[in-house]
Amino acid sequence: MIPIKIRSKTDVTERDIRQFAERRMSFALDHLRDIPRIDISIKDVNGPKGGSDKHCRIRAVFSFASIVLEETQPDWQVAVARAIHRLDRTATKELQRIKWTASHKGDREPPENLLADGRCFGET
Repeated sequence: MIPIKIRSKTDVTERDIRQFAERRMSFALDHLRDIPRIDISIKDVNGPKGGSDKHCRIRAVFSFASIVLEETQPDWQVAVARAIHRLDRTATKELQRIKWTASHKGDREPPENLLADGRCFGET
């Protein structure tokens, strides 16, 4: 089980967020075995006004990188699900980049879709 720290500044309980996030992560991050810690923070930006105001911030610490992603959506579940999906894509690409760099040390520059400067990919 991945250690998850939850912070919520919404009307949703931390227990509900934990159950939802753990289920999503068990599917999305199953292939990434070494995850020491994940922090999930959710806040309601606009309060009772409505709109796209559920802001989710995920910080994941892996053995090979630390990744921070943010997502804002009208519903907290959509925000968490999209952030976890993006975390999976970003972590997978980072791991591929690290493996490629190690196996091609000194050969040539990595392909353009694998950034060599350590920036997160898939970010808009």
